[in-house]
Amino acid sequence: MPTTMLVESRVLIVDDDQDIVLLMKQILEDAGYLHILGLSDPRDVIAAIRDWMPDLILLDVRMPYIDGITLLKTIRSLEGPSEFVPVLVLTAGTERESLKAALHAGANDFLTKPVDIEEFLLRVQNLLVIRMLHEALKQSNTALAERLRRRMRSERLQTEDRKVRLAMNREVIAVGPAMLLQPIIDLNTGLAVGFEALARFPSEQPAEVCFAEAWSLGVGAELELRAVDAALELLGLLGRDEFLAINVSPAVIVEQKFLDTILNVGSNRIVIEVTEHQPVESYEDLALACKQLQDQGIRIAIDDAGAGYASLHHILSLSPDIIKFDISLTRDIDVDPVKRTLVVSLLQFAKDTRAMVIAEGIETEAELATLKTLGVPLGQGFHIARPQDGLKVLKPIYKVG
Repeated sequence: MPTTMLVESRVLIVDDDQDIVLLMKQILEDAGYLHILGLSDPRDVIAAIRDWMPDLILLDVRMPYIDGITLLKTIRSLEGPSEFVPVLVLTAGTERESLKAALHAGANDFLTKPVDIEEFLLRVQNLLVIRMLHEALKQSNTALAERLRRRMRSERLQTEDRKVRLAMNREVIAVGPAMLLQPIIDLNTGLAVGFEALARFPSEQPAEVCFAEAWSLGVGAELELRAVDAALELLGLLGRDEFLAINVSPAVIVEQKFLDTILNVGSNRIVIEVTEHQPVESYEDLALACKQLQDQGIRIAIDDAGAGYASLHHILSLSPDIIKFDISLTRDIDVDPVKRTLVVSLLQFAKDTRAMVIAEGIETEAELATLKTLGVPLGQGFHIARPQDGLKVLKPIYKVG
């Protein structure tokens, strides 16, 4: 008994002997096949194939009007490149040459008359299985081709989008990002001791997002160097006792172009804040570059201390002059004893290593008061002052509680 899927297959029987057509149809029906069409006139076959779309054709070799071999050649010539309908030819036992010709014309199997019923059903079943496998493969290939088309379209769109984003980044690099200055104050006196230069972009996306985008497009170093140049232009706006802090990734710090730029300025009022947003490929190279800067009086600050492993590794590897507490450590420190304990430990570490401490992200009066009580000397944050236009920066006595 054929499987459920096989019994749904459409079988076309073509033989000029109507009795043979009826016999084969009866054998197939008794075996459970549901869709069988018998034709005794070969001239009707092409239309039947077009309209009925059989899964298997049983084809007699010798017939009037159109012999089976000619009809088989016509069937194969009309098939598309991905189409395949198996053909089982029926021959008399003595028609060996006709059989060879049929196989050359595209027959897939043969039976000699009179047929053995068991052999007949087995050959029909085998050819239908081949037909099902072909259809499954064709569907799989169609789905694969569609996925490939979608992927190619997606990649094309991504390439076009990348070109647009890269062009936008190059425009920013050409002009330079806008730079704001946020004061860093003495928490006891309220006086500004320095200002951090913060980049702002036309897209109004956060700076870290814009820099990450530039790095993903292969122009991250160019954008950072342009931001450094823009920040250095603000140095003249500050007082002689005030420093300018500039955020730079480890990947840029080790570049000779950056070192030449900073060393040419040669001011001990410059602080380089080492960010942790880019991985460090070689701490040996980074430490060497930082030492080269420090030898010229330029101070090194570790940004985002307390935010994760990277900043701790920076502190232990680079001998910084300044340690900046991350906003995650500052936030709610007035109600979090664990954070207070960590700050006390970092303050002692800074004292032992002769490093200056700055608390970032001070956003409430309670946080400010707690940091002062713990002995944190310097701080910055929205509660003290928001980032200001570099050309309009004011230097009042800032709020210290």
